[in-house]
Amino acid sequence: MSPVLAPAFMSPSSPAITWRTVVARTLGLGLGAMALALGTAGPVRRAAAQDVSAQQHTSQPYTVTADLNLRTGPGTGYKVLLVMPKGSTVTLNAQLQNGFLSVNYKGVSGWAHQDYIRPADAPPADPVITGTATTISALNLRSGPSTGHQVLRLMGKGSLVQSSDTVVNGFRYVIHQGLAGWAYDTFLTAGAPVEDAYDPAYATTTALLNLRAEASASAKVLLVMPSGARVRMLDGYANGYRKVSYNGTTGWAFTAYLN
Repeated sequence: MSPVLAPAFMSPSSPAITWRTVVARTLGLGLGAMALALGTAGPVRRAAAQDVSAQQHTSQPYTVTADLNLRTGPGTGYKVLLVMPKGSTVTLNAQLQNGFLSVNYKGVSGWAHQDYIRPADAPPADPVITGTATTISALNLRSGPSTGHQVLRLMGKGSLVQSSDTVVNGFRYVIHQGLAGWAYDTFLTAGAPVEDAYDPAYATTTALLNLRAEASASAKVLLVMPSGARVRMLDGYANGYRKVSYNGTTGWAFTAYLN
């Protein structure tokens, strides 16, 4: 999935639009007669002057996605002024040649390859799942990497998620029971729960589920277990209910929603 912080003119669901296109459109707003858009066929003219201090600048900050050379000109044959570390913030000058953008990094102006520059407020695209993790407490799964994003669901303590190596603002991109989102990394621990995921002594709730005092739909609700909660199966079965223990509370849960 592509995270949600795309510019207004970009459709996150459209595979034809990439950050290269975003950068080109941003610069295109100020190029005027220069018309140096991406994908132009044939050789690209070099600007008559290399005085970037006179160029128009974009106000939006951009981020370097890998250690990246800052060169004196728009090509790999130009001298390397310095190496910008991955995660560095740069501003763009309204100039693009040969796949290189004119940028300013800590007061130094130069040229860097456009493939490794993207808007600073956008999480990395296409996070890669690298393993599993377990929630160490009940934890919100959000639509984006901040507390201002929508809560997609509440994951119970001990929930197993597929985990990526993408962390933005302290939130990690994960997948919980087929639903992708962002979870606060402090409350995730690498690997599966201590209990074996296939241990028959444990089960997982498949929906919000009442934990009742007795094996009856009319019995007192002790608490509501979130979807994805891990419960311990205890001896006791009656009326379609199973006796279980969740977070230290023992009660009865309807077995149709235990997996």
